[in-house]
Amino acid sequence: MMYGATLGGNGTLVGASANIVAAGISEQHGKPISFQRFLYYGLPTMGLQLVVLAAYVSVAFLRK
Repeated sequence: MMYGATLGGNGTLVGASANIVAAGISEQHGKPISFQRFLYYGLPTMGLQLVVLAAYVSVAFLRK
């Protein structure tokens, strides 16, 4: 659950403080990031991270 909660915030613009900071810096440089645009890239990336992490946890920690 810890990994899911940590990586789950990467899917949305307001899910993690680093995302908000990055969007603010991007806006200061004239390239604003909308919530929808962030979701377009953030949700697939978050999903891939969670799948890879689930596979890693299954192999590394659940072996008998």
